[in-house]
Amino acid sequence: MSTPAPLPPELRYGPFSVAEARSLGVPDARLRRRDLVTPFRGVRTIGQPTSVVERAHSFAPILGSDQFFSHSTAAALWGMWLPRRLSGSDIDVSAIHPRREPRMTGVRGHRLGGASVRLMLRDGIPLSAPVDTWRLLGSQLSLDELVASGDSLVRRQNPLATLDELVAELDSHPAVPGIVRLRRALSWVRAGTDSPRETDLRLLIARAGLPEPTVNERVSADGAPVRFGDLVFRKWRTIVEYDGRHHRADARTFASDVLRLEQLAADDWSVIRVLNEHMSDPRAVARRIAAALARNGWRPPRSKLHLLRSS
Repeated sequence: MSTPAPLPPELRYGPFSVAEARSLGVPDARLRRRDLVTPFRGVRTIGQPTSVVERAHSFAPILGSDQFFSHSTAAALWGMWLPRRLSGSDIDVSAIHPRREPRMTGVRGHRLGGASVRLMLRDGIPLSAPVDTWRLLGSQLSLDELVASGDSLVRRQNPLATLDELVAELDSHPAVPGIVRLRRALSWVRAGTDSPRETDLRLLIARAGLPEPTVNERVSADGAPVRFGDLVFRKWRTIVEYDGRHHRADARTFASDVLRLEQLAADDWSVIRVLNEHMSDPRAVARRIAAALARNGWRPPRSKLHLLRSS
């Protein structure tokens, strides 16, 4: 089989539309060659896009002038925390009524009416603004998933919004789909989180009936190197740390954590480390935390005394 003719320079570094290729003189026979992939009707790419972000970028060349990315696709483009189940799903493309949304394989089209949606550009692509995106997710995500995605907007590093902005967003749109779940989720969103698993761990603690910890609070003594704890019970000198795989895979991070935890112990902090493997048994995690709190002076209500039993 002969080597395919080279594409024009304008088409070699990203997805392109069939219409654009034809305007540059590329024959249809070339667009059917096996070195090109068709992720969507009317689009060609070199290589199959796999992630939501890659699929959105591959659809962008045929995005209508009145269309934009929304819902979980906009969330992925913003870097919000989403459940893994959505990583292989169709992309979300919206239009504001009476404009028409796209209808084709691999795309969830939405025609939005009534509630306004603010649009922004990210890498030259139009998409719903961060807080608008979170509001739209009310129709797609569960309660806990909405808490995690909300936490990602007000996270400690590079936040995209504030809690006040999330409150104002829901107050401005009191009748949107999923509003009851959104309001419940917002009551659990906390600023300063670093990862979705920290959110999961914080919700586990709350549902066990334990006191609510503060998120990523500074715990170092005056004059010492600045150190933070993931979930901090300052009154009872207890810190709960979520130890993700990256802590163990990255030698420098792991070495730093060893010294950090040693210093915290020297400063009379009790540190409970929770691994991903522990999260499959929430009751066992809650008992470990309750025991540490009790050793440091917490007195559980009668209804929570079972947390101090070994089984």
